[in-house]
Amino acid sequence: MNPFPRGDQVGLNLGCQVVDVPGLVSLNLGVAACYVVRPQRRTYVVINTVSFVRLPDRTPIEVTRISLGASRGSWGWTFDFELADPGQLSLLKPTAAGPRQFEVSLNGNVWTGIVETFQKQREFAGGGVRLNGRSRTALLAAPYAPARVKATSEVRSMGQLVAEELADTGFASLYQTVDWDVPAGAWFYDASTPLEAISALAEASGAVVQSHPADLALTVRPAYPASPWDWRETAPDHVLQEDIVLTESLQMRSAPLYDAVVVTGELPGKGVTCKVRREGEAGQLFAPQVSSPLINVAAAGAERGRNILSDRGEQAAVDVTVPLFAKPLKPGEVGVIMPLDLVEVTGSEGTWHGQCESLRIEVTVEQHAVVIEQTATLERHYTDAD
Repeated sequence: MNPFPRGDQVGLNLGCQVVDVPGLVSLNLGVAACYVVRPQRRTYVVINTVSFVRLPDRTPIEVTRISLGASRGSWGWTFDFELADPGQLSLLKPTAAGPRQFEVSLNGNVWTGIVETFQKQREFAGGGVRLNGRSRTALLAAPYAPARVKATSEVRSMGQLVAEELADTGFASLYQTVDWDVPAGAWFYDASTPLEAISALAEASGAVVQSHPADLALTVRPAYPASPWDWRETAPDHVLQEDIVLTESLQMRSAPLYDAVVVTGELPGKGVTCKVRREGEAGQLFAPQVSSPLINVAAAGAERGRNILSDRGEQAAVDVTVPLFAKPLKPGEVGVIMPLDLVEVTGSEGTWHGQCESLRIEVTVEQHAVVIEQTATLERHYTDAD
């Protein structure tokens, strides 16, 4: 009796291990994951593409180097680039209407920004021009946006207060954290730009402001969208295999193992005081007390406290440099690792999780090659995660 199946019954298990079962033949050809095999490939091929244009007319600008980055603690992206043709500087100088705007596309990922400064270096038989800029969200800050005075006279939700700061600016907002009603008179400021006001609103619940890479929009998100003690049960934004990591470095750091914090409102008759305790712990080591005139409900105080207690214990800042793979992504590849993204790192020594604290993308454009690498700083928690 023939122990093998007919040819039309042979399973093509692409990328799987050979299965030692009588009568079953596996043909392993590709990289797709089957059974419990992770998508690990011998070779990753990236054909990098770079485009830099002036907006809104999309005039092409030739560059030799681009550097861009963002972090959890900053509201926008920063840009640094060098021109291949110094004569194109005139295309990017500011006009009476304001700073010039530009668009950068890297492997299908798009960023926009404004040119704010430039440095011109003259040399014998040549020279160079280096320019700097920020996200277009900078138009909501000094020196582009005037400072304003405000005091609310009606009840407004936090999401509504953020949206009101962007009225008639052309920018949109996305409020993605705890929302609550703020009583009349609790929200006020003197001489603040729209971006300063929105940052103050975000801080009340322990959130941060993040600029959309390309659109005229910003997002208010928790500094820790998921607490470190929940990372192992939270679906990651990226799964990073160690075989695509070009370089890795680690710096240990630690914070007191706080398990409680007092969050209080500042306005008599409108504020509340909350003792926020890490669930399952004694609540005896207190972080420094914080206050805000906007803390008038328990949910606001609890969210502020959760974000404070998420930054505790033994940690490490892990810098990982990986390629920026082109869209659409294939199994085993990763896209842009944005600040606040949760990353699951898998390697020979096991799996761990970290939240992206900052990102830097470096682009080098040469005559016959384009190199694009991204370096993400991942905040790893040993005490509360893995």
